[in-house]
Amino acid sequence: MLTREVIGSVLVSLVFAVAAFIYFRVKRRRLLQEQSLPEPFAAKAGRQLFSCLYVASVFGSRPLERVWAYGLGIRGKADIQTSNEGLSIFRQGERDLLIPFSSIISLDRSSATIDRGVERDGLAQLRWMLGSTEIITSFRITQNQEANFSNLQHVVEEFK
Repeated sequence: MLTREVIGSVLVSLVFAVAAFIYFRVKRRRLLQEQSLPEPFAAKAGRQLFSCLYVASVFGSRPLERVWAYGLGIRGKADIQTSNEGLSIFRQGERDLLIPFSSIISLDRSSATIDRGVERDGLAQLRWMLGSTEIITSFRITQNQEANFSNLQHVVEEFK
């Protein structure tokens, strides 16, 4: 009888230990990345393009490594707006950011990113430079996917 309670307690403790390990490892990685990456520009209000799901940001040279710095690793809902300065990403519950048009390398479509796979061409992927580091930011456009991607592509090409 007592053995079952001991095993249960050990397993619950093990779950908490693994969760704490993951939390502190991500926190450490975020701090290390913030030491080597410049802080993104603050978002600027502009013309609303569309609402979407912010999926992930990864390093261009290491697409299986998530960018945790400055909250870029957190998935969530977002609004994409455009102004003369660039594309602004307004994220719910996270830091908003501006990607200057001069920093944008390309806009592509993809079916997968670090931990998310969707239908063919279901993600919009923006390649851009954060300082001297290439970043790939992925969005999942949830409404009027074709029209909104075309609109985003037109805006990027116009200002680039």
